[in-house]
Amino acid sequence: MYPIFLLILSCFFFSVLAALIKFTSQFIHPIEQAFFRNILSVLILIPFVIQAKKIINKRSSIKLLVLRGIFGGTTMILLFWSYSLIPLSQAMAVSFSTPLFIYLGAILFFKEKTSKLNNFIILLGFVLTIIIIRPDLEIRLGVILALIAAITHAMAGLLVKEISRNESVITLMFSMVLLMTPITGLPSINIWSTPNIQEFYLLILIAVVATLGNFCWTKALSITKLTNLMSFDFSKLLFTTTLGFIFFEEKIDLLTIICGSGLIICSNITALRIRKDEKNKTVLSNN
Repeated sequence: MYPIFLLILSCFFFSVLAALIKFTSQFIHPIEQAFFRNILSVLILIPFVIQAKKIINKRSSIKLLVLRGIFGGTTMILLFWSYSLIPLSQAMAVSFSTPLFIYLGAILFFKEKTSKLNNFIILLGFVLTIIIIRPDLEIRLGVILALIAAITHAMAGLLVKEISRNESVITLMFSMVLLMTPITGLPSINIWSTPNIQEFYLLILIAVVATLGNFCWTKALSITKLTNLMSFDFSKLLFTTTLGFIFFEEKIDLLTIICGSGLIICSNITALRIRKDEKNKTVLSNN
């Protein structure tokens, strides 16, 4: 159950991050926010890297780390941008195609065994999310950015699972923000706005929350089957909808409440199934 707790905690941190980005985008462009998120995260992680002493265990991991950094960084920029263009609940709902992509990728690339119940729940969760955003959702730039980010996020998640076999969570996190600092820094020059002290505090908070969310997400993916986790990723919708309602006066209708309740039920069923499987494995190992 520990990986599930970590994933839900990461969903909470990422939802808070989305709210912070949306609020801060009134003063600082999302791409510049992404640059500060990266460079400040580098500073946050340096003590942990020094403590680890050995950054990379296998040279063969370098190419995968770079590739993961590119996908992760692309996701970061696109999501930051989409949060500033469309309501939080819409941006997060569109991104819920990510669990489906990761779920399918885990089956195709890692040959993970799943069950009919898990397959049904992941598909039902995706359908409930689509119902929440509804077919009348305008295909705006923010929606397109969020959809592309969902695909690149899924690719990053699959790479995390592969790389974590040989490398630590700190290595995965540090390599991404280190790579993305210059990539986000260069385009920031054209839209640069020097933050005042209050804005800088917000940027620090963004970096801290993003680092915590990234740690929980990366750790969760590295220690259990991806197909066991993806249904819980839908909890982000509950967090972002609540934050959007409280801080940005985004409306919550009855359909959202009903479908959101359905997502909670789906996640609980999956959790109970996983707990049952863990108990059965424990009994078998003791025998």
